Amino acid sequence: MKARLGICLLVLSICVPLVAQNSIQFVGPKKENLRIQPNGTRIADLLGGSQIEVLERQGSWTKVQVTGWIWNASLVADRTRVEGYHIVASHILLAGIENAKAVLKRIEAGEDFKELARLHSIDPASKNKGGDLGVFGRGDFLPAFEEAAFKLEVGQVSEITKTRLGYHIIKRTR
Repeated sequence: MKARLGICLLVLSICVPLVAQNSIQFVGPKKENLRIQPNGTRIADLLGGSQIEVLERQGSWTKVQVTGWIWNASLVADRTRVEGYHIVASHILLAGIENAKAVLKRIEAGEDFKELARLHSIDPASKNKGGDLGVFGRGDFLPAFEEAAFKLEVGQVSEITKTRLGYHIIKRTR
């Protein structure tokens, strides 16, 4: 599958001289990292010899377009499935479905999630922290819990999620 990405590439002046727009250039170093913006987050590496098209220049930065091939298995439509993607969430773990329904109803009525976690959660590791689980990624928790947590938007509270540990009410905090 052909992928076309408009990105900014850190260009070392010793490797690529000042070039005109729409010209074809080749990456000189053995390994060059791509960025979303100048000084921005690293998104990939280009190998020396990679072909790029120059779109514009701004100071010591050159915006380029890359045409290349990417292995189909590397492509994902869900950003939460990108390697290294993390979220921050809290939860309230309850032993019974009736308890979970009652606590969820209180959350929906506007009661404080953290306080309800302190009062009702049976998870000793997060209970005293208002249910805070900290930063986590895929593979850190049980699959059903992760599916529910990664679907949430920041600030959103899940429906009741059952795992072998009990019944969870999850709130994504970041």
